[in-house]
Amino acid sequence: MSGSKKAGDKKLKLSPTKDLRKYTQQIWLAGLGAFSRAEEEGGKLFDNLVKVGEDLESKTREIADTAVGEVRGRMLEKATDTRERVEKAFDDRITNALTRLGLPSQRDLDQINRRLDVLTEMLQEVQEQLRSDRPRK
Repeated sequence: MSGSKKAGDKKLKLSPTKDLRKYTQQIWLAGLGAFSRAEEEGGKLFDNLVKVGEDLESKTREIADTAVGEVRGRMLEKATDTRERVEKAFDDRITNALTRLGLPSQRDLDQINRRLDVLTEMLQEVQEQLRSDRPRK
């Protein structure tokens, strides 16, 4: 029994070593296969990655252009609002200064001109009536 036990022990001890060599060889072959496949398909993979990159760049450029357009619109709107407020404040100050000096505003002058136009029309009508009422010689 002891003889067969020793033979079995050697077999058990040798088996893991053979398995290790076998797995090591398989790992080596798998690595070579992966390298070969990568070499063969590397060009295709590279071309596919370039295409994906181009698509992504196109999409991000569209998004960026849209965002820039929106920001530009908001900035122009704010700038216009600010300019209008500054102009109104300036106009109000000028109007107040002219009022304090006793000078008429443009609105006051326009109102006076409208009144003068009405009076001129009325005078012309009165003159025409007076001409028509006079006896002819």
